[in-house]
Amino acid sequence: MATVGYYSMTAGQGQASQVDEITNNGDTAVNVTIPNATQLASLDSLYVVNPSNSGFGAEYMNNLGAIAAAVNSGMNLVIFDRAVTNAQTILPGTGSTITAVRDFASGSDVNVAAGAPTSFTNGANGVIDDSTFDGGTYSNHGYVELSSLPPGATALLTTSDPTHIVAFTYPVGSGNVFYSTMPIDFYTGQNNAAISPADIFTLFTNTQQTVMCFAAGTMIETLLGQRAVEDLRIGSAVQIHDGRVERIRWISASKISASDLKGNPKLRPVRITAGALGNGLPTRDLLVSRQHRMLVRSRVAERMFGAREALISAIKLTALPGIYVDKSVEDVEYFHILFDQHEIILAEGAASESLFTGPEALKSVPTKARAELMQLFPNLTRLDYKATSAAHIPSAKLQTALVARHLKNAKAVFA
Repeated sequence: MATVGYYSMTAGQGQASQVDEITNNGDTAVNVTIPNATQLASLDSLYVVNPSNSGFGAEYMNNLGAIAAAVNSGMNLVIFDRAVTNAQTILPGTGSTITAVRDFASGSDVNVAAGAPTSFTNGANGVIDDSTFDGGTYSNHGYVELSSLPPGATALLTTSDPTHIVAFTYPVGSGNVFYSTMPIDFYTGQNNAAISPADIFTLFTNTQQTVMCFAAGTMIETLLGQRAVEDLRIGSAVQIHDGRVERIRWISASKISASDLKGNPKLRPVRITAGALGNGLPTRDLLVSRQHRMLVRSRVAERMFGAREALISAIKLTALPGIYVDKSVEDVEYFHILFDQHEIILAEGAASESLFTGPEALKSVPTKARAELMQLFPNLTRLDYKATSAAHIPSAKLQTALVARHLKNAKAVFA
């Protein structure tokens, strides 16, 4: 589970009332006394409340640079704010773009925003709907104008006006920020008739699940909507790019430390920035290993291989704009997903391969996990076993040629 730091802008450290929602989620709670680089270094998330109705804590503001740097490096920042006015000054990555309004005209009404992900509305700890947080005194202290949300933001909650956003999340570097105008500090630690501890637990758990999904892992399209790869399990029903649904037979993860990356730069991930493949894909930045293959679908591929679709290694795609080996990543965790056969699934909306059981691909699986895999699929140990790919996999030389043609003709690789 995650390590979550908790901090109050007015107390200058964490409040005891913040702990329950963290530990109820199975996470480790850490009292942050100063939100500086040293104390943020070990955190997966920082959970901040601002109980002040008139401004923001000086200590928090003095350490905003360290907080922003931590978010850029992959930490998640969760803020519940009463003051609201000038909220852009406490949020990394927004500049002065957002319009935050402290207002109580719809202060007792909180609705689910259109398009809010199911990981938020129907999480592991309960359901959030249009009545869950209604009737508080107050349920929110204002809103952020929908039109002013930062790039890549996802609206989660609104007032009765769907353009007035009570909670939203957005990416910053390798991390994400969640911001809400709900005065959650008022309700934690007490059994309020309008917003109960159970409601708070649901809100915090679903928030953590949503934010952690956006930051820590690739979003995979499943039968139940998008799910973070680290939340998938054996048996999870995953959407295949051709419309079928297949269940995961095996899943494993490989954690690559900073020292591992330093010692072997080839372990560094390739970042495919949002839209770099064409047609707006992927929908968010996507991190994959160098040899992980993405589906190319184009007339160029058809002319070269007699088929419109081909699987191309991410490292070959780095010749294209917006795709590069990300040297800023300090550590990375790669996930391996296996089905009954090689499949093409949707990762951040982009068509991407599942684990291919060819000999080279299996080298990327840790020894212990590979032994487990061999037990589950004994055919892999047969000398005459030959893996069948879900789409054509050209030779390395032809992959390079394909990408070069796309680059020369300025054609999207997924048309």
